[in-house]
Amino acid sequence: MTDPTATPAVACAPAPVATAVVAPTPRALAESMPLVQAGARWFWWIAGLSAVNVGMQHSGSDTHFVVGLGITNVIDAMFSGLPVAGLVLDALVLAFFFAMGLVAQRGSLRAFYVGGTVYALDALLYLAAADWLPVGFHVLVLYFVGKGALALREALRVQPPALPGAAA
Repeated sequence: MTDPTATPAVACAPAPVATAVVAPTPRALAESMPLVQAGARWFWWIAGLSAVNVGMQHSGSDTHFVVGLGITNVIDAMFSGLPVAGLVLDALVLAFFFAMGLVAQRGSLRAFYVGGTVYALDALLYLAAADWLPVGFHVLVLYFVGKGALALREALRVQPPALPGAAA
């Protein structure tokens, strides 16, 4: 016999779980895009090859690579009587480009823009001296840096907006 005062058992389906599309972070986007990574790594090439030039300059060599920075040549000429000061300034310039590469690889368009602009200004030093081979190399590097920046900009533009309160 059943108890008339008992509440009937009702089978309830579990409430549906809302799934949210969380937009990837700029860093996750950049790290998943080989074109962005390659564009950002050009800043490391700039720093590394320029470091070789700086080392050769400070060791008394008359040769240098066409791929180096013009500003380090200017610094070395200005501080020829104070080589340690010149070397410190050169190191700061090289650290700047290394940092731009690191930050650009992590998805910062600003790093691409700032690093690319500074490198373009460096090309003007070679242009003023009518040293065409380094100018050409600067243009080539700026092309690849620009491709990386454009790829990142496009990816950031088309990603879905993050939901309020959603952790990325």
